[in-house]
Formats: sequence, C-alpha cells, structure tokens
Amino acid sequence: MNKIILALRGSTLSVTAFISLFSFTHQPAYPQTISPTPGFWDKVFKPARDPEPPIKPRKGGSRPGQTLCLISPDAPSQTRVIWNTKPLFIWKNGEAQRGEGVQKVEEVKKIAVGILDSQVDSQGYSKTQIVTGRQSISYQGEPLEPGQTYKWLIFLNQESTSPAMLVPFQIMEAPQRNRVTLELKLLEKLHKNQSAGAETIALAKAKYFADKGLWSDALQQAYSVANPSSELSQIIKDLPNQLCKLKGIGKSS
Repeated sequence: MNKIILALRGSTLSVTAFISLFSFTHQPAYPQTISPTPGFWDKVFKPARDPEPPIKPRKGGSRPGQTLCLISPDAPSQTRVIWNTKPLFIWKNGEAQRGEGVQKVEEVKKIAVGILDSQVDSQGYSKTQIVTGRQSISYQGEPLEPGQTYKWLIFLNQESTSPAMLVPFQIMEAPQRNRVTLELKLLEKLHKNQSAGAETIALAKAKYFADKGLWSDALQQAYSVANPSSELSQIIKDLPNQLCKLKGIGKSS
C-alpha cells in the first residue's frame, strides 16, 4: 500500500508527463501514443510470468487433484489494493488427469462480496453472483466504497451458504483513487485526440496500472476489450494457466 501511495505522489498530472511516461517511443515534436502492435501486450504482462510473479494466485482444495486457483484479486503478503470499484474476479477451475481424459473436480459455482469484518452469512454479502461455467466475471453490485476492505467469497455449490475460500482486497483510499481517476482521464483524452481505438486505450491504461503495481486493474483492462486482437486473446487464454503453474497450482496430481 505504501509503495502505491509513494508512486502516486511521484506522478504528475500534466499531459507532457503522460507522454513521457506512457509512450514506448518518443519524438520531441510529435510524441507517440501506445499502439497495440505485436508484442506490446506481452511486454505489459511479462512480469506476471516471471519466476517470482507479482500476482500470487491462491490454491483451493486439499484433496489430491483439486486445483482450484484464484487469480484476481490474488493473495500476496499484503491485501491487494484495487482502483476499480467494480473489480474483475478471475479464477481457474480445478482439473485432474484421469486416464486419457480430463475431468473437472473443483469448480466455482457462486461468488459473493462482503465487508471483511462482517459475519460470513447471507446478511453480510454485498452481492451474490452465480458463475457456473465461467472463470471470470466483473462485480455487478453497487460500486464498492473507497478505503473499505472486502472479502471475495467462493462457493463450490450454488445452494451453499458456507464459502469454501475467501480472499481479502481493499478498494483504494479516496484521495489516491481520485488522483488515479484524473490521470486516467487525461491519458484517455491524449489517446483519443490521436484517434486511438478501444484496445490501444485499454493497453495504455493496463501499462499505467502495471507500472504502479495495480495488477488486478491491469488485468481488468485486458479483459475489458470487446473485440481483442489475436495477441490479446492469446494472453487472456494463456495467462491464467501460466500464473497457476508458476505457483504449482494448475498441475494434475
């Protein structure tokens, strides 16, 4: 959290600073914006595939073959801070190798969001969402409150009232969040003024978040593109597997 605040304090709100901070190439008279040409998405998320990735998925299940992997929000040593008040939840359902086929043995059926220090019961949930057959979903309730710490609750049965797992996360404090919001608006305006498309803008925002260690928000930008390029589509497909395997989670028993 302290690192994020220091990074935010060190940033500037001028468009000139945005040009120097976020452009991959620089021309003094004609500054260039980020372009979704091959390799740029890969460059943004390369740290996430390093031997010690900044994203720390959490393993679910204790019996052999159960390999549910919770990716975002993840579970680092400190509670993950998120800018977006409607965060994206990403996980990888468990699989086990049996004979020549693959059989799912642990699958998320329902998720919920609640305030961290509330009792874990139906009254403590801000929003419950059925997610059977999915492995990512955006929060669909009322916007979460800046500065508040929440819990992401995971259920392996739609009828269950007892979560199998939970992951804490915090929405960024209002002063820092407002500053990030303003910087993102300026960044988006800069790119729109140069006729950038939706994926170019999402790429610029993803790099902005990644540079500040806001990985949940970086991932959300990648997943937000309605018609992703082939490179982005491949990253969205491969990254969950790569992250879970780095943590020794996504392998069959």
